[in-house]
Formats: sequence, structure tokens, C-alpha cells
Amino acid sequence: MVTLKRAQVDEIVAHAKELPKEEVCGVLGGHENTVEMLYRTGNAAPVETRRTRFEMDSRDMLKAMHAIDDADLDLIGFYHSHTHTQAYPSPTDVAMWQATWAGTALCFICSLMEPDRPLLRAFHIDPNGTITEEPISIE
Repeated sequence: MVTLKRAQVDEIVAHAKELPKEEVCGVLGGHENTVEMLYRTGNAAPVETRRTRFEMDSRDMLKAMHAIDDADLDLIGFYHSHTHTQAYPSPTDVAMWQATWAGTALCFICSLMEPDRPLLRAFHIDPNGTITEEPISIE
């Protein structure tokens, strides 16, 4: 189980709602599956693909990773939004995690499929592409 504060969940949802036609993204740091810090990152994917793709801005991601390290935190995971699909990893998400973060970072997805009822879920994606949901506890 991964634990987030209500304010952190609200921040992820607010970030997604600010750009409802583009995927947004960010980094989560903390200790022992408890998120303590949230870092927004820009989406560096080509503008015409941002409705269905995200690519974390490398400068923003580097700043976030340094901040996590400086605060003596661990990388918990990365979040992104799905503008019009469910909160479940797409084949593109799975391929990205397999290539970079499989087994080391959770994949958080905030779906705006139902704009009045945004949904945040978290997943483990292993190197073989197996997806396992990680329950979220909200404090």
C-alpha cells in the first residue's frame, strides 16, 4: 500500500484539470511507500501528441530527482494523467516503464475520463510488463 496525503491527491488532480486536453506529469518522493514530496514536471512531448503522450521535461525531472536526494528521500514513483481514458497503464506506459523504471518506481495515473469524478490509481509494472495495482491510502 502507498500512502498519500489528501493535499497531494488534490494537487495531482488540480494539475491534471489545469490542462485537461494534455497529459501532465510529475515525480513523487518519500519514505517506505509514504509520499512526502510532489514535484510537477513539464510535458516535453510534441504538442500534437500531448493528449495521449507524456515525456517528462528532463530539466524538471533532474531538479526533482536532486530535490528528492537532497531531502534524503526515496523515489516513490511518477504520475501522469489520462485525458480521456481510464486510470490504467496503456501499452505506451508499460513500454516506458519496462525501458526505464520497471520494478523501481510506481506508475500513478489520474484519469479525467469522468471530469467530475477524477480517479487516481497506482501500479507496479515489472520488467516483463506485468501490471499489478498498488492500493492507495489517503490520509
